Amino acid sequence: MVLAECIAKAYKNEPKAAQDAGSSASALLDWTYYDMEQDPRAGRPLIDRFLARDYHNPLVESEVKGVRFDLLKCLDLYHSKELDSQVKKLVIKPDHTYRQDNPPKTN
Repeated sequence: MVLAECIAKAYKNEPKAAQDAGSSASALLDWTYYDMEQDPRAGRPLIDRFLARDYHNPLVESEVKGVRFDLLKCLDLYHSKELDSQVKKLVIKPDHTYRQDNPPKTN
């Protein structure tokens, strides 16, 4: 959910990417065993902090002006200790998924 929200925010100026990521975040919110009473938007400060990071790659920047590495920042957030700590507090069943209870229907 936080990964999708991060991507939606990072690509808010790319309407189709932001719409897809935002829709995915909403679906994940519905499908996750998440304690909504504690804080439904607890990940937002983490997202803001990771997207504000200043990543540099002189080789890329010499060829592509204005590159921000936002997807890399979102992936770093997804694998961060900060997010892991938050998940342990807010996700009710961290080792259980919606798909386990609701497998895709086959014909």
